[in-house]
Amino acid sequence: MEIEPYKYWRIIHFLIMKCHYKLIYLSENKQEIWLESQDDRKKTPIIRLFQMNLDWSNWLSRDIERTALNAEKIRSTLRNRSLKLESIYITAFPPVDSFEHLVNQPYISTDKKVLINTVLLDRSVQEWDIAGRKISDLNAIPDTEEERDIQIQNYQNDIFALIKQNEKEERQLLNFGKSFISYLFIGIQIIMFFLMEVNGGSTNNQTLIKWGAKVNYLIANGEWWRLITPIFLHIGFLHLVMNSIALYYIGPLIEKIFGNSRFFIIYLFAGFSGVFASYLLSPSLSAGASGAIFGCFGALLYFAWQFPNLFFRVMGWNVIIIIIINLIFGFTIQGIDNAGHIGGLVGGFLATAIVHFPKKKSWKIQLGALLITLLLVCVGISYSSSSSALQIRDQSALIMVNTYINEEKYDHAQEVLTTIESKNNADYYFFLSYIQLKKKELMEAEKNLQRTIKLNPNFHEAYYNLAIVSLYNQKVEEAREYLQKAIELDKNNPKYLLLWDKIKE
Repeated sequence: MEIEPYKYWRIIHFLIMKCHYKLIYLSENKQEIWLESQDDRKKTPIIRLFQMNLDWSNWLSRDIERTALNAEKIRSTLRNRSLKLESIYITAFPPVDSFEHLVNQPYISTDKKVLINTVLLDRSVQEWDIAGRKISDLNAIPDTEEERDIQIQNYQNDIFALIKQNEKEERQLLNFGKSFISYLFIGIQIIMFFLMEVNGGSTNNQTLIKWGAKVNYLIANGEWWRLITPIFLHIGFLHLVMNSIALYYIGPLIEKIFGNSRFFIIYLFAGFSGVFASYLLSPSLSAGASGAIFGCFGALLYFAWQFPNLFFRVMGWNVIIIIIINLIFGFTIQGIDNAGHIGGLVGGFLATAIVHFPKKKSWKIQLGALLITLLLVCVGISYSSSSSALQIRDQSALIMVNTYINEEKYDHAQEVLTTIESKNNADYYFFLSYIQLKKKELMEAEKNLQRTIKLNPNFHEAYYNLAIVSLYNQKVEEAREYLQKAIELDKNNPKYLLLWDKIKE
C-alpha cells in the first residue's frame, strides 16, 4: 500500500495549519512544496518537501544542488543575508547505494549564503521533529484507499482555503482605506507657504515666528500651540517641495494600511513628537513636516515588527535604508534638525502601536505603547526644567532678541533679555550693549561691550562698537585701537574698512 502521498499532505497540513507556515511555491504536479515560517524565532525559516521514491544517491546529490539554486533565488527575493533550509524527502525507501554523506552534514553553497539540511523520511522513520514540534505515527494511514483519498482531499481543501483567506487578509491589510488626509495635509502646507511668501517671505524669521514656527522661548512662555503649527510651515521653496514629495509617496501608503482616522492621529502625534524633541534638544528656530514624515517611517517600522515577512516581501530593506540615510544626513549636514527627525520616528512608532491596525486588537501592545508614550512625555516635561534645557531655552531667547533688534523693537528685545538666567554669555552682553547704544546709554553700553570681549576675545563686532563709543567720547586714538582689532579679526568687512578710512589720519 502506497502511504507516501498521504504522509506528504499530512505533514504539509500540519506545517500550515498548526505551525503557521506560508506557501512560497507549489509545483504543477503538487509533489514539491516550499513553505516559509511566519515566526522569525523558528530555527528553520524555510521548509521544502518533496514526495518521490529515491533510487540512487547521484540523483539525490543533483537535486540538492538544484534546491540550492532555487534557495538562492528565494534568499535574493526575501533580501536575506543568508537562508537556512530544511529539505525533506518523502520516500518509501532510501537510495540503494551509499547516501549517508548527503544527509549527515548540511550542504553549504560556495558563497556560504545558503545552508541546506537534508532529511529522508522513509518508512523506517516513525516520528520527526519539525519546526520545533513533533509529528508522530508518520506511517499511520486510513485503512482503505477511499478513506485515504478523502482525507488527502480534506487536507488540500483546508490548506488552500487557508491560503486563500491569508491572501485576502493581506490584500485587506494593505488596502484598508483610501488616501485623502495625505493630500489634505499637502494642500494645507502649500497654502501656508504662499500665505507666508506674500506676508514677508517663508525664509524671514519674523514671518516664521508670526505664523507659528518653533521658538523655544515662546513655547516656554506659554505658546504651546507652537508644538503643532510648525508641522505645516516650511522654510523656503525647496524645503516645501522635498517634504511634499515625501508625503505624497509615503502618506497614502500609510493611509491605505491604517485608514484615514488612524493616519491623522499618527501624522499629527509624530509631528508633535518631532517638535517636542527639537524643543528639548535644539535652540534653533525651526519648522517643517520632516518629523511627521519620519513618523510615517515609524509606522512602517511598526508594520515590519508585526508582519515582518509581508513587509520585506512587499517593501523590503529599502524603507530601512532610506531612514538610515536620512538620519546620517541629519548628523553630518549642518542645519538639519535631527532631534525632530528622531522624535518623529519614535512618536510615529508609538502612535501606530497605540491605534494598532484596523479591525485588529492587541490590548497588551496598545496599553504598553500608551504607558511608554505617557512616560516619555512626562520625562520630557521634567527634563524641560533641567539646567541643559534651560541653557537651550536661553539660546533660543537670544535668537528672539536678535529678531527683535532687526525689527528695531528694542524694548521687546530688552524684555526678553531680562528672562535669561545664564548671564555668562558674550552674546547676552553684546545684545544688551547694542540696545543701550540705540538708546544713547553710552556708559552702560561700553561696560557691557568690555564684558563681551572678556568672554569672547574674538568678537570683532564688539570691538567695532567700542570704537563707535570711543568716537562718541572723542577718544580717537582709542577708537583706532579697537577698530584695528576688529579689522584683524574680520579683514574684509566693508563697514570696518570704511570707518578706518575716516579716522586713520
